[in-house]
Amino acid sequence: MATQRILLHEAEDISEFLFQTTGMMPGYTQFSAGPAKLEYKVVDLDGVTLLWASGVAHCRWQDQMSDDGRVHFGIVLNAKDGVRSLGHEIGPTDAMLFRPGQEMDYAFLGPVKTLEIGVSKEIADSLGWTFSGAPLARIRGTRLRRLEIVCRQASKIIASNGEDLRPEPTAEVRGMVLDALERVLFPWLPKGDKAYSEFNECTKRYSVLKNFDRLLLELGDGLPGLSSISKELGVGRRTLFYSLRQSLGITPRRYIEVRRLAELRTRLKNSGPEENTVTELATELGFGDLGRMAGKYRRQFGESPSHTLRS
Repeated sequence: MATQRILLHEAEDISEFLFQTTGMMPGYTQFSAGPAKLEYKVVDLDGVTLLWASGVAHCRWQDQMSDDGRVHFGIVLNAKDGVRSLGHEIGPTDAMLFRPGQEMDYAFLGPVKTLEIGVSKEIADSLGWTFSGAPLARIRGTRLRRLEIVCRQASKIIASNGEDLRPEPTAEVRGMVLDALERVLFPWLPKGDKAYSEFNECTKRYSVLKNFDRLLLELGDGLPGLSSISKELGVGRRTLFYSLRQSLGITPRRYIEVRRLAELRTRLKNSGPEENTVTELATELGFGDLGRMAGKYRRQFGESPSHTLRS
């Protein structure tokens, strides 16, 4: 099909779809409770793919780009509560270029709409596109809006013709998109503007978050208090608090809680009532008050831990 609509709720389904569609292997963490309500519309232009996405969750994406034979360009069309990447606030004139091997880290603080354009390497090579520079860049707003308008026109043309669209019109529509896209790629093409070096490095507060992530992985299930964690990181509790607020829009305590709940869900899904009990798995992860844990789990995932274990 030239156009597909897909609605996703579960982290596992989201990760699998993104890997198949974009080559990303995302680590998806949702901080808000309830289903993700992540909707995708995929428009295939034979070598160029338009991926329209909208979601309502407060979440974090940690993406490792694999080589899927394409380069991916992305913009945020609308973000009610903001978007952060590498500690930077992503505004309406900021754009992203995803290349194989790049590690991406984004926090969507609420409802968001995005557009991603995937271009095959064959087409990029035929146009002489070679890329370098930071993954983030600031673009003139009028150029981004023009690109969005062209992509919407292309999507409507494909949708209105359905399966009957012949190769010639598809090539014409694809050319429209590529022309508009080339106008916004200048920071990454040879002789790109050097004024975009501000995105080359992450912020200091984001560095605290990355060290926090590393420490949590090293500590595993046995987590000390925040005072001990702050001391281990070499920062004050206030710095740790504001670093996570700035990078993810969430407190350190809530971040740890969501990670533990997500890990419990993974273990419950990979186990069964004949192998383990909810109590055993929750205790291993350091949950003390099981009744309180069960209430938080139900609010986060919409079902009880015992239901996850049985399913």
